[in-house]
Amino acid sequence: MKDSQMPLSPPPRSDLDHADNSTTDIPHDLIVEILSRLPVKPLMRFQSVSKLWFSAIRTKNFVDSFLTRSKTKPRLLLPFMHLDPTKRFILSAPEHNSKEDVDKSSSTVTLRHYMTISDPVYYTMSRPVNGLICCMRDGSIAVCNPATRQIVKLPDVTRNRRCIHAFLGYDPVEDQYKVLCVMMTRFDWSRPHEQDIQQEHLVCTETSSEKQEWRKIENITIDIYRTVIGGGMCIAGAIYYEVRQSRIVRFDVRTETIMLIKAPEESNFSRTFPSSLLNYNGKLGGVEYDYKSVMRLWILEDAEKQEWSSMTSVLPSQLKCFLGSHVVSKGDVPTGDLMVFYPWSWSWSSKPFCVCYYDFKKESIIRKVEVVVDGDLRRIHGIGEKKCQFGCYPGYFENIRFL
Repeated sequence: MKDSQMPLSPPPRSDLDHADNSTTDIPHDLIVEILSRLPVKPLMRFQSVSKLWFSAIRTKNFVDSFLTRSKTKPRLLLPFMHLDPTKRFILSAPEHNSKEDVDKSSSTVTLRHYMTISDPVYYTMSRPVNGLICCMRDGSIAVCNPATRQIVKLPDVTRNRRCIHAFLGYDPVEDQYKVLCVMMTRFDWSRPHEQDIQQEHLVCTETSSEKQEWRKIENITIDIYRTVIGGGMCIAGAIYYEVRQSRIVRFDVRTETIMLIKAPEESNFSRTFPSSLLNYNGKLGGVEYDYKSVMRLWILEDAEKQEWSSMTSVLPSQLKCFLGSHVVSKGDVPTGDLMVFYPWSWSWSSKPFCVCYYDFKKESIIRKVEVVVDGDLRRIHGIGEKKCQFGCYPGYFENIRFL
Protein backbone atom coordinates (compact mmCIF):
# COMPACT_ATOMS: atom_id res chain seq x y z
CA MET A 1 0.00 0.00 0.00
CA LYS A 2 1.34 3.40 -0.93
CA ASP A 3 1.90 6.00 1.74
CA SER A 4 -0.74 8.23 0.18
CA GLN A 5 -3.29 5.48 0.76
CA MET A 6 -2.49 4.95 4.41
CA PRO A 7 -5.33 5.92 6.80
CA LEU A 8 -4.79 9.34 8.31
CA SER A 9 -6.59 8.52 11.56
CA PRO A 10 -5.39 5.92 14.09
CA PRO A 11 -7.20 2.58 14.34
CA PRO A 12 -9.94 2.17 16.95
CA ARG A 13 -8.86 1.67 20.54
CA SER A 14 -10.18 -1.89 20.51
CA ASP A 15 -7.82 -2.75 17.64
CA LEU A 16 -4.87 -1.29 19.54
CA ASP A 17 -5.82 -3.26 22.63
CA HIS A 18 -5.96 -6.43 20.55
CA ALA A 19 -2.55 -5.63 19.06
CA ASP A 20 -1.07 -5.05 22.51
CA ASN A 21 -2.51 -8.30 23.80
CA SER A 22 -1.26 -10.27 20.82
CA THR A 23 2.33 -9.16 21.41
CA THR A 24 2.25 -10.42 24.98
CA ASP A 25 2.48 -13.98 23.66
CA ILE A 26 5.80 -13.22 21.97
CA PRO A 27 8.85 -13.38 24.27
CA HIS A 28 10.40 -9.98 24.79
CA ASP A 29 13.86 -11.24 23.82
CA LEU A 30 12.51 -12.42 20.48
CA ILE A 31 10.85 -9.04 19.84
CA VAL A 32 14.16 -7.30 20.55
CA GLU A 33 15.99 -9.69 18.22
CA ILE A 34 13.49 -8.98 15.43
CA LEU A 35 13.73 -5.23 15.99
CA SER A 36 17.53 -5.35 15.85
CA ARG A 37 17.36 -6.65 12.27
CA LEU A 38 15.13 -3.88 10.97
CA PRO A 39 16.36 -0.92 8.89
CA VAL A 40 16.71 2.44 10.60
CA LYS A 41 13.58 4.11 9.23
CA PRO A 42 10.97 1.60 10.48
CA LEU A 43 12.94 1.17 13.69
CA MET A 44 12.57 4.88 14.43
CA ARG A 45 8.82 4.66 13.80
CA PHE A 46 8.39 1.61 16.03
CA GLN A 47 9.55 3.57 19.05
CA SER A 48 6.01 4.92 19.24
CA VAL A 49 4.38 1.46 19.41
CA SER A 50 4.71 1.22 23.18
CA LYS A 51 6.82 2.37 26.10
CA LEU A 52 8.37 -1.09 26.23
CA TRP A 53 9.52 -0.91 22.61
CA PHE A 54 10.72 2.66 23.09
CA SER A 55 12.86 1.63 26.06
CA ALA A 56 14.16 -1.51 24.33
CA ILE A 57 15.30 0.37 21.21
CA ARG A 58 17.16 2.97 23.28
CA THR A 59 19.10 0.63 25.57
CA LYS A 60 22.89 0.64 25.22
CA ASN A 61 22.97 -3.09 24.43
CA PHE A 62 20.48 -2.64 21.60
CA VAL A 63 22.30 0.38 20.15
CA ASP A 64 25.66 -1.41 20.33
CA SER A 65 24.22 -4.54 18.73
CA PHE A 66 22.72 -2.49 15.89
CA LEU A 67 26.05 -0.78 15.23
CA THR A 68 27.84 -4.15 15.16
CA ARG A 69 25.42 -5.41 12.51
CA SER A 70 25.70 -2.13 10.62
CA LYS A 71 29.47 -2.53 10.32
CA THR A 72 28.88 -5.61 8.17
CA LYS A 73 26.92 -3.43 5.71
CA PRO A 74 29.08 -0.36 5.00
CA ARG A 75 27.57 2.53 3.10
CA LEU A 76 28.63 5.66 1.22
CA LEU A 77 27.79 8.97 2.88
CA LEU A 78 27.45 12.00 0.61
CA PRO A 79 26.82 15.50 1.96
CA PHE A 80 25.49 17.85 -0.75
CA MET A 81 25.25 21.62 -0.75
CA HIS A 82 23.55 23.48 -3.58
CA LEU A 83 24.85 26.82 -4.73
CA ASP A 84 21.73 27.99 -2.92
CA PRO A 85 23.38 28.23 0.53
CA THR A 86 20.19 27.60 2.49
CA LYS A 87 20.21 23.82 2.24
CA ARG A 88 22.57 20.98 3.01
CA PHE A 89 21.42 17.48 2.05
CA ILE A 90 22.88 14.35 3.62
CA LEU A 91 22.48 11.34 1.36
CA SER A 92 23.58 7.73 1.54
CA ALA A 93 23.84 4.62 -0.61
CA PRO A 94 24.97 1.04 0.08
CA GLU A 95 28.48 0.19 -1.06
CA HIS A 96 26.88 -2.83 -2.70
CA ASN A 97 23.24 -3.92 -3.00
CA SER A 98 23.66 -7.58 -2.10
CA LYS A 99 26.18 -10.23 -1.17
CA GLU A 100 26.40 -11.15 -4.84
CA ASP A 101 27.46 -7.59 -5.71
CA VAL A 102 30.58 -7.90 -3.57
CA ASP A 103 32.06 -10.34 -6.05
CA LYS A 104 31.07 -8.33 -9.11
CA SER A 105 33.50 -6.01 -10.83
CA SER A 106 30.83 -3.32 -11.16
CA SER A 107 27.47 -2.49 -9.66
CA THR A 108 24.97 0.36 -9.39
CA VAL A 109 23.55 1.81 -6.18
CA THR A 110 20.90 4.48 -5.55
CA LEU A 111 21.25 7.44 -3.23
CA ARG A 112 18.78 7.71 -0.35
CA HIS A 113 17.89 10.94 1.41
CA TYR A 114 18.74 10.94 5.14
CA MET A 115 18.09 14.50 6.23
CA THR A 116 18.16 18.16 5.22
CA ILE A 117 19.94 20.76 7.32
CA SER A 118 18.61 24.25 6.75
CA ASP A 119 18.65 26.26 9.98
CA PRO A 120 21.44 26.88 10.44
CA VAL A 121 23.26 25.45 7.44
CA TYR A 122 26.57 23.90 8.50
CA TYR A 123 29.12 24.33 5.73
CA THR A 124 31.88 22.01 6.92
CA MET A 125 31.35 18.36 7.84
CA SER A 126 33.90 15.94 9.23
CA ARG A 127 34.43 12.38 8.16
CA PRO A 128 31.95 10.06 9.89
CA VAL A 129 32.98 8.36 13.13
CA ASN A 130 30.79 5.34 13.89
CA GLY A 131 28.01 6.97 11.90
CA LEU A 132 28.24 10.41 13.57
CA ILE A 133 29.60 13.55 11.94
CA CYS A 134 30.78 16.92 13.20
CA CYS A 135 29.30 20.00 11.51
CA MET A 136 30.59 23.56 11.67
CA ARG A 137 29.70 27.07 10.59
CA ASP A 138 31.62 30.05 11.88
CA GLY A 139 31.70 29.64 15.69
CA SER A 140 28.81 27.18 15.74
CA ILE A 141 29.67 23.47 16.05
CA ALA A 142 27.27 20.53 16.23
CA VAL A 143 27.28 16.73 16.27
CA CYS A 144 24.87 15.10 13.84
CA ASN A 145 23.50 11.58 13.48
CA PRO A 146 22.12 11.28 9.93
CA ALA A 147 20.44 7.94 10.68
CA THR A 148 18.29 9.32 13.52
CA ARG A 149 18.15 12.83 12.01
CA GLN A 150 19.39 14.35 15.23
CA ILE A 151 21.57 17.42 15.58
CA VAL A 152 23.04 18.43 18.92
CA LYS A 153 24.46 21.93 18.97
CA LEU A 154 27.52 22.40 21.19
CA PRO A 155 28.18 25.65 23.06
CA ASP A 156 29.45 28.40 20.77
CA VAL A 157 33.15 29.17 20.85
CA THR A 158 34.63 32.67 20.87
CA ARG A 159 36.56 33.02 17.63
CA ASN A 160 37.95 36.57 17.91
CA ARG A 161 38.36 36.54 14.12
CA ARG A 162 40.41 33.35 14.21
CA CYS A 163 40.15 30.41 11.83
CA ILE A 164 38.37 27.44 13.36
CA HIS A 165 38.63 23.70 12.71
CA ALA A 166 36.55 20.98 14.40
CA PHE A 167 37.19 17.21 14.47
CA LEU A 168 35.10 14.38 15.91
CA GLY A 169 36.79 11.53 17.77
CA TYR A 170 35.75 8.40 19.66
CA ASP A 171 37.27 6.81 22.74
CA PRO A 172 36.44 3.07 22.59
CA VAL A 173 37.59 2.47 26.19
CA GLU A 174 35.19 4.94 27.82
CA ASP A 175 32.67 4.80 24.95
CA GLN A 176 32.78 8.58 24.59
CA TYR A 177 32.62 10.93 21.63
CA LYS A 178 34.59 14.16 21.83
CA VAL A 179 34.99 17.15 19.56
CA LEU A 180 38.39 18.80 19.22
CA CYS A 181 38.27 22.49 18.26
CA VAL A 182 41.43 24.22 17.00
CA MET A 183 41.48 28.01 16.62
CA MET A 184 44.27 30.22 15.30
CA THR A 185 44.78 33.51 13.52
CA ARG A 186 44.96 33.21 9.76
CA PHE A 187 48.67 33.03 9.03
CA ASP A 188 50.33 35.54 6.72
CA TRP A 189 53.29 33.77 5.12
CA SER A 190 54.70 37.09 3.89
CA ARG A 191 55.66 38.02 7.48
CA PRO A 192 56.07 34.72 9.32
CA HIS A 193 57.93 36.08 12.36
CA GLU A 194 55.68 39.03 13.13
CA GLN A 195 52.46 37.31 14.13
CA ASP A 196 50.80 36.04 17.26
CA ILE A 197 48.54 33.30 15.88
CA GLN A 198 46.64 32.95 19.21
CA GLN A 199 46.37 29.18 18.89
CA GLU A 200 43.95 27.35 21.20
CA HIS A 201 42.87 23.72 21.51
CA LEU A 202 39.45 23.07 23.08
CA VAL A 203 37.65 19.80 23.81
CA CYS A 204 33.96 19.09 24.37
CA THR A 205 32.53 15.69 25.34
CA GLU A 206 29.27 14.78 23.64
CA THR A 207 26.77 13.75 26.33
CA SER A 208 23.01 13.69 26.78
CA SER A 209 23.46 16.20 29.60
CA GLU A 210 22.77 19.88 29.03
CA LYS A 211 26.02 20.74 30.81
CA GLN A 212 28.25 20.35 27.80
CA GLU A 213 31.16 22.75 27.89
CA TRP A 214 34.47 23.42 26.19
CA ARG A 215 37.66 22.67 28.11
CA LYS A 216 40.95 24.26 27.13
CA ILE A 217 43.90 21.89 26.73
CA GLU A 218 46.71 23.32 28.82
CA ASN A 219 50.45 22.63 28.88
CA ILE A 220 50.75 21.70 25.23
CA THR A 221 54.37 20.78 24.56
CA ILE A 222 54.34 20.58 20.77
CA ASP A 223 55.62 23.34 18.51
CA ILE A 224 53.00 25.77 17.28
CA TYR A 225 51.70 24.95 13.83
CA ARG A 226 50.31 27.78 11.75
CA THR A 227 47.63 26.20 9.61
CA VAL A 228 45.52 23.07 9.14
CA ILE A 229 45.25 21.62 5.63
CA GLY A 230 43.53 18.29 6.21
CA GLY A 231 40.00 17.35 7.23
CA GLY A 232 41.03 14.96 9.97
CA MET A 233 39.99 11.39 10.74
CA CYS A 234 39.68 9.16 13.83
CA ILE A 235 41.45 5.79 14.03
CA ALA A 236 41.64 3.58 17.13
CA GLY A 237 40.91 6.35 19.62
CA ALA A 238 43.06 9.06 18.02
CA ILE A 239 42.29 12.00 15.73
CA TYR A 240 44.79 12.75 12.95
CA TYR A 241 44.89 15.88 10.82
CA GLU A 242 47.49 17.40 8.52
CA VAL A 243 49.40 20.62 9.03
CA ARG A 244 52.14 22.21 6.97
CA GLN A 245 55.84 21.36 6.97
CA SER A 246 55.19 17.62 6.46
CA ARG A 247 53.64 17.19 9.88
CA ILE A 248 50.55 15.41 11.16
CA VAL A 249 48.89 16.15 14.50
CA ARG A 250 47.75 13.20 16.62
CA PHE A 251 45.17 13.88 19.35
CA ASP A 252 44.55 11.06 21.84
CA VAL A 253 40.81 11.21 22.51
CA ARG A 254 40.97 9.51 25.92
CA THR A 255 43.96 11.28 27.47
CA GLU A 256 43.36 14.54 25.54
CA THR A 257 47.05 14.86 24.71
CA ILE A 258 48.59 16.12 21.48
CA MET A 259 51.72 15.07 19.64
CA LEU A 260 53.25 15.91 16.27
CA ILE A 261 54.14 13.15 13.83
CA LYS A 262 56.71 13.79 11.14
CA ALA A 263 55.70 12.50 7.74
CA PRO A 264 58.39 10.60 5.80
CA GLU A 265 60.84 13.05 4.27
CA GLU A 266 60.53 11.55 0.81
CA SER A 267 56.70 11.76 0.82
CA ASN A 268 54.37 14.59 -0.08
CA PHE A 269 50.97 13.20 0.95
CA SER A 270 50.83 15.40 4.08
CA ARG A 271 51.06 18.52 1.94
CA THR A 272 48.26 17.77 -0.52
CA PHE A 273 44.76 19.16 -0.64
CA PRO A 274 42.24 17.68 -0.36
CA SER A 275 43.37 15.37 2.42
CA SER A 276 44.84 12.04 1.37
CA LEU A 277 44.77 10.41 4.81
CA LEU A 278 42.89 7.14 5.15
CA ASN A 279 42.32 4.27 7.54
CA TYR A 280 44.36 1.33 6.30
CA ASN A 281 43.55 -1.80 8.29
CA GLY A 282 43.26 0.16 11.55
CA LYS A 283 46.40 2.22 10.94
CA LEU A 284 46.91 5.72 9.61
CA GLY A 285 47.69 5.71 5.91
CA GLY A 286 48.50 8.36 3.36
CA VAL A 287 48.54 8.04 -0.40
CA GLU A 288 50.45 10.04 -2.98
CA TYR A 289 50.20 9.62 -6.71
CA ASP A 290 50.70 11.29 -10.05
CA TYR A 291 49.23 10.56 -13.43
CA LYS A 292 52.45 9.51 -15.09
CA SER A 293 53.91 6.56 -13.27
CA VAL A 294 53.42 5.33 -9.71
CA MET A 295 51.26 5.52 -6.63
CA ARG A 296 52.67 5.05 -3.13
CA LEU A 297 50.87 4.15 0.08
CA TRP A 298 52.49 5.15 3.39
CA ILE A 299 51.44 3.37 6.60
CA LEU A 300 52.17 4.59 10.13
CA GLU A 301 53.33 1.41 11.86
CA ASP A 302 54.20 2.98 15.25
CA ALA A 303 53.01 6.45 16.28
CA GLU A 304 55.28 6.73 19.33
CA LYS A 305 58.41 5.78 17.38
CA GLN A 306 57.08 7.52 14.25
CA GLU A 307 57.95 4.56 12.05
CA TRP A 308 56.49 4.36 8.55
CA SER A 309 56.35 1.63 5.95
CA SER A 310 55.39 2.01 2.30
CA MET A 311 54.11 0.12 -0.72
CA THR A 312 54.46 1.22 -4.31
CA SER A 313 52.23 0.38 -7.23
CA VAL A 314 51.96 1.34 -10.86
CA LEU A 315 49.16 3.87 -11.23
CA PRO A 316 46.29 2.13 -13.05
CA SER A 317 45.16 3.93 -16.16
CA GLN A 318 41.56 2.91 -15.40
CA LEU A 319 41.39 5.42 -12.56
CA LYS A 320 41.80 8.32 -14.92
CA CYS A 321 39.41 6.76 -17.43
CA PHE A 322 36.73 6.13 -14.81
CA LEU A 323 37.06 9.24 -12.68
CA GLY A 324 38.65 11.94 -14.80
CA SER A 325 41.68 14.08 -14.12
CA HIS A 326 41.13 14.73 -10.39
CA VAL A 327 40.53 11.94 -7.88
CA VAL A 328 40.56 11.67 -4.11
CA SER A 329 41.46 8.65 -2.01
CA LYS A 330 39.50 8.44 1.22
CA GLY A 331 37.56 6.16 3.45
CA ASP A 332 37.67 3.55 6.14
CA VAL A 333 38.11 0.23 4.38
CA PRO A 334 38.19 -2.54 7.01
CA THR A 335 39.82 -5.22 4.84
CA GLY A 336 43.09 -3.31 4.75
CA ASP A 337 43.71 -4.38 1.16
CA LEU A 338 41.78 -1.58 -0.49
CA MET A 339 41.85 2.11 -1.13
CA VAL A 340 38.84 4.04 -2.34
CA PHE A 341 38.89 6.70 -5.04
CA TYR A 342 36.20 9.09 -6.11
CA PRO A 343 36.26 12.23 -8.28
CA TRP A 344 37.03 15.53 -6.61
CA SER A 345 34.58 17.95 -8.16
CA TRP A 346 32.38 20.90 -7.33
CA SER A 347 29.48 19.80 -9.49
CA TRP A 348 27.69 16.66 -10.52
CA SER A 349 28.78 16.27 -14.13
CA SER A 350 26.93 14.57 -16.93
CA LYS A 351 29.09 11.50 -16.38
CA PRO A 352 28.00 8.95 -13.75
CA PHE A 353 29.47 9.44 -10.30
CA CYS A 354 31.75 6.46 -9.58
CA VAL A 355 33.61 5.06 -6.60
CA CYS A 356 36.50 2.70 -7.33
CA TYR A 357 37.93 0.09 -4.96
CA TYR A 358 41.60 -0.56 -5.59
CA ASP A 359 43.53 -3.56 -4.28
CA PHE A 360 47.08 -2.35 -3.66
CA LYS A 361 48.48 -5.86 -3.49
CA LYS A 362 46.89 -6.94 -6.77
CA GLU A 363 47.64 -3.52 -8.30
CA SER A 364 44.23 -3.35 -9.92
CA ILE A 365 40.73 -1.96 -9.53
CA ILE A 366 38.65 -4.85 -8.24
CA ARG A 367 35.29 -3.12 -8.08
CA LYS A 368 33.57 -0.03 -9.45
CA VAL A 369 30.35 1.32 -7.98
CA GLU A 370 28.22 3.72 -10.00
CA VAL A 371 26.04 5.99 -7.87
CA VAL A 372 22.71 7.14 -9.32
CA VAL A 373 20.23 9.67 -7.98
CA ASP A 374 16.75 8.72 -6.84
CA GLY A 375 14.03 10.11 -9.10
CA ASP A 376 12.36 12.14 -6.35
CA LEU A 377 15.64 13.74 -5.28
CA ARG A 378 16.32 14.73 -8.86
CA ARG A 379 12.78 16.00 -9.46
CA ILE A 380 12.19 17.88 -6.19
CA HIS A 381 15.67 19.15 -5.30
CA GLY A 382 17.52 19.01 -8.60
CA ILE A 383 20.24 16.79 -7.13
CA GLY A 384 22.09 15.21 -10.03
CA GLU A 385 21.25 18.10 -12.33
CA LYS A 386 22.10 21.41 -10.68
CA LYS A 387 25.63 22.27 -9.71
CA CYS A 388 26.42 21.58 -6.09
CA GLN A 389 29.30 20.93 -3.73
CA PHE A 390 29.56 17.35 -2.57
CA GLY A 391 31.84 14.93 -0.80
CA CYS A 392 31.92 11.16 -0.50
CA TYR A 393 32.84 9.14 2.59
CA PRO A 394 33.09 5.36 2.13
CA GLY A 395 32.90 3.07 5.13
CA TYR A 396 29.91 4.81 6.72
CA PHE A 397 27.97 2.76 9.31
CA GLU A 398 24.42 3.55 10.40
CA ASN A 399 24.26 4.21 14.13
CA ILE A 400 21.06 4.66 16.17
CA ARG A 401 22.88 6.18 19.12
CA PHE A 402 20.58 8.89 20.42
CA LEU A 403 22.35 12.15 21.06
